[in-house]
Amino acid sequence: MKRLRLKSLIVAALALTYAACEKNLENVKNVSEVEAAAIPEVVYPLVGADTSNNILPKRELPNSVLTTNVNEDYEFAVQVFDTVCADYLNGTEKFDLSYLAEGSVTTRIMKTGNLISTDPDFSSGRFKKLSHGPNGWWTHWNYSPYTESESPVVLFALNRSGAELFPLNTMSINLRNPVKTFGFEIAPNTTGKDMELVVSYQFNGSYRHPNDFVVRQTISSPSGARLIAVKCNYAFTYVNIELHGDVPFRDKGFAIANIRLAY
Repeated sequence: MKRLRLKSLIVAALALTYAACEKNLENVKNVSEVEAAAIPEVVYPLVGADTSNNILPKRELPNSVLTTNVNEDYEFAVQVFDTVCADYLNGTEKFDLSYLAEGSVTTRIMKTGNLISTDPDFSSGRFKKLSHGPNGWWTHWNYSPYTESESPVVLFALNRSGAELFPLNTMSINLRNPVKTFGFEIAPNTTGKDMELVVSYQFNGSYRHPNDFVVRQTISSPSGARLIAVKCNYAFTYVNIELHGDVPFRDKGFAIANIRLAY
């Protein structure tokens, strides 16, 4: 009888232990789900990310403004393309970004015969590859003829500060081999605001030299990306991108797409 009672007590104790373990597992699962739900997915643009309003009606946008500096060393002429046209598409080669993994971060954008470096002169710029969609660049890019496509793969500008990456407002890029035509489409990280874009070009390929010519344009998100492309009779290698606007510094940033060049 004592043995039977002892066995019954052991069985009862095991049952209580099993029930307690199940309860603990359930609690752990619930806590994990809460913690996971508390961490939102990163969406781009990062600022004003209301994905219910990701497209605006088509509208007429202003032309870019070109200024050139007097340079006695070079006699040059510059043509600006601020809308996509057959002459620009047929006269340039497009960078293929398919070799980059989704979400990868890089300081080198490669193309047969050339390479873009985003960290010339020891700067810390880099690009993150993002596809169009809820887990990538979620807003509408723009309509033709302002952009080549309405939902391209983009490269989001980042700056490393310590162990973290932050949106970058200014980026210098250097081309390994000089080009006479270079273009890209660009949109800001901030939604719902017009941002002033200033892109400067240098023949000598270093920030230490003055700008030879500058293109200014207004861009926005969504549906406000713009083509910034130039054709010059003298080859250049250095391009500097600056974004200005009334937003906090860490809320700035931009993405580019459809990079093209010609020699």
